[in-house]
Amino acid sequence: MNVADYFDDLVAHEGCVPWMYCDSRGFVTVGIGNLVSSPAIAATLPFRHVNGEGALPTERETAWARVNDAYKPNRSAAAYREVTDLRLSQDFMRDLVASRLAGEFIPGIQRLCPGFDTMPLPARRALVDMAYNLGVHGLAMFPHMLAAVNAGDWEMAANQCHRSTCRDTRNAWTAQMFVDAAIAAGVA
Repeated sequence: MNVADYFDDLVAHEGCVPWMYCDSRGFVTVGIGNLVSSPAIAATLPFRHVNGEGALPTERETAWARVNDAYKPNRSAAAYREVTDLRLSQDFMRDLVASRLAGEFIPGIQRLCPGFDTMPLPARRALVDMAYNLGVHGLAMFPHMLAAVNAGDWEMAANQCHRSTCRDTRNAWTAQMFVDAAIAAGVA
């Protein structure tokens, strides 16, 4: 697995935010769309103050609570920048994505799509994006699309990949990846 095949896509769709913020559904998030589900989880992440000093676990928990309490609908990630001075390093955020891809998302996709490793790269990019956005369990909720993917019917996969929770631009990109997979496979 080459993380570089997927990293730029995930950053383009999820953003890359070194401070905690609330996503569009109000969940505390950090980095490249990584859920921070509780103060205890925040305490395990290697946050540093903007001055470079390492943050104590209690400071991380307090920062999580402040961000969670600051949630307002339709607020951008940038609006949370001043809620806390804790930040993650770019290297850690990249390593976290690589770890989650290798340990969680790619194996999950491979269970749903046994031929994943030999699929055209655009199809793999689309599947990784969907799994990262929805979780592997959420991806499994697209049985018609997965059947099309497993049959190599990229046009049908493009027609079945719409997520109600995504921006139109992200859905259009995903559908285009499946169309590109047909071109790459020489079936378009």
